[in-house]
Amino acid sequence: MSGVPDDAAGQVESEVRPGMSWGVKGTFTRYVDAVPDGRYGAGGGATAVVDGTFFFELEDASGYDPVQRDGVAKYRGDVRYKAHGGVLFVMLVDPWLELREGVGELTVVDAKHWPSREQRLALATLRLDEGGGLPLGWEQLEARLTPAGVAIFNDVYAVGEMLEPVRFNAGG
Repeated sequence: MSGVPDDAAGQVESEVRPGMSWGVKGTFTRYVDAVPDGRYGAGGGATAVVDGTFFFELEDASGYDPVQRDGVAKYRGDVRYKAHGGVLFVMLVDPWLELREGVGELTVVDAKHWPSREQRLALATLRLDEGGGLPLGWEQLEARLTPAGVAIFNDVYAVGEMLEPVRFNAGG
């Protein structure tokens, strides 16, 4: 059971309001979905969308300049994966895009310090992807795993491995 909605209402809503749309890592999501006790879902400001992505609500973009593609855009939400009786557990909370001229990092709350949200770690490096076809005001970033990101996924993937693209609108 994946928690993915039966209709496209979440997808339409995510195209018209500021937020972040991200599919995490498709092969990982499909793996968890295929495990008999595998589950994943979203809450706390994140919503599972029918296309397999998660939509994170914009929390604060006052520190982000969309013209310069510089600063921090903060999103809120919680995505969790669980399988193998809880042996596999991945929690991704409150992603922030920390950019300088279109490159930077996607950071999340460090689950080792949960429930504190003060400690963050860099899950992925980011680079602006000039691919087209996005709604007005949206941009896309290429995302690659960092060493800390590899650890989140239990060292299954390599540093630099591609994640799903991050699409975002910081309301500017």
